[in-house]
Amino acid sequence: MKKFVGLVLFISFLIGLGGAASASGEGSWEQNQEANRFKTKVDAPLFYKEDGEFVKKARLLKDEVFERVGTEDDYHVLKLGTHTAYVKMADTAPYLEEDMPSGVADGEPHKRFRIVSHYTATLYYEKEGKLTAFARIVPGVKMPLLAQHGDFFIVQIGGRKAYVKGHDVSVYTGDYVNPNKTYSFEQMTTDLVELALWYPEFASLERIGKSVDGRFIYAFRLGTGDEEILVDASHHAREHLTTNLIMEMIDRYTYAYQQGHKLGGYDMRELLDKTTIWFVPMVNPDGVTLVQRGHTSAKNPAQVLRLNGNKKDFSAWKANIRGVDLNRQYPADWENICCDPGKPGPQNYKGTKPLSEPEARAMYDFTNAHSFKGALTYHSSGEILYWYFHQDSRRKVRDKAIAQKISSRTGYRLVKPKKNPSGGGFSDWFTISQNKPGFTPEISPYVGARPVPNSSFLSVWKKNYTIPLLLADEEIK
Repeated sequence: MKKFVGLVLFISFLIGLGGAASASGEGSWEQNQEANRFKTKVDAPLFYKEDGEFVKKARLLKDEVFERVGTEDDYHVLKLGTHTAYVKMADTAPYLEEDMPSGVADGEPHKRFRIVSHYTATLYYEKEGKLTAFARIVPGVKMPLLAQHGDFFIVQIGGRKAYVKGHDVSVYTGDYVNPNKTYSFEQMTTDLVELALWYPEFASLERIGKSVDGRFIYAFRLGTGDEEILVDASHHAREHLTTNLIMEMIDRYTYAYQQGHKLGGYDMRELLDKTTIWFVPMVNPDGVTLVQRGHTSAKNPAQVLRLNGNKKDFSAWKANIRGVDLNRQYPADWENICCDPGKPGPQNYKGTKPLSEPEARAMYDFTNAHSFKGALTYHSSGEILYWYFHQDSRRKVRDKAIAQKISSRTGYRLVKPKKNPSGGGFSDWFTISQNKPGFTPEISPYVGARPVPNSSFLSVWKKNYTIPLLLADEEIK
């Protein structure tokens, strides 16, 4: 009798389980192969297929419902925006109810059409009057932008609309840089991160060092070619319009590459599949910030005031935050540099030894880690082009021929070779250490000891926007 009662109870238990599964709309996939919706049994990873490998791009949170568009082996196939994504069937159960969860407003149309996740971004819907998370996506996931609702954007995942917080994503514009305003280190950093985020197939961002005050020195890679050139700006603090120039180049070049456009007669994809351009837009971030914002921007304001003769006007400042001229820091006849004041100050002090400053050391190490076939180091005032530093006769002929091409496009006068040119500059060192051509264009008419005004930018741009492309296209041996 006891065995009979036990059997009845066990059967009742199984029936109860079946009823519970039926009530929740769940069951086995063997029994419900035609079901097109599923509920997650755990926090389930969501994958893209990249080069035949599964790469995790999101996590679907437990007990949430999604719609599949098919199956592949042991995976559901669903859509994350317009991308095909995969989730393991073992992490899910069939969902047999008619209605999908909603809880997302229609929102207002947005003039842009794509977003990409900046950080690990949470996707939400409204459930019982509360904003509820139901998925999380990793940084770098691109999705169509359906609409905007207050501070949220609306996207789609697995047949459901979702809210994502505006500050967790970047909206694609194709035009990130405004070169017609005073361009700060902070704005530059924001724009570089955005550009690298949107163009990961052919662009990336590296930190190659830190300044004295701890600001990062960035290098932006553009292209996939084996050959490489280097373009840098703002060795000198007051010459920060050169950063505007390089940042606008990065912005225009990346867009043209993605769209398959020509720029200045160059097929951007063809050129940048052959030659990679590395840009260092601000070698001297402390000095640039000092010129733009004054002594309170420095970690040691009292020290920079003393170095500037206790004057609060830093518009003439060229050096780094310690009063060392970074373009007199490189080991190129450093001992014989002329006109050194012998002490730190706004300009011309070469330091106690070559590469004593972290900014110059970063450029030196970065250059030696690559095999650049040529370099452009932009400075700002004089409309002249430095190109010579003790080359042998063969390389002198080679480099002058390229310099003349640059001169013909920019109108900048070539500086005549001197028997004993004052060294210490980046292009001086690059020319003799790498045995490759290094050029220093001064981009505007001479304006004296002050920044070139922003109003000069358009003229500077028209003269220079193809110069890195010219150098990238050169066969240099």
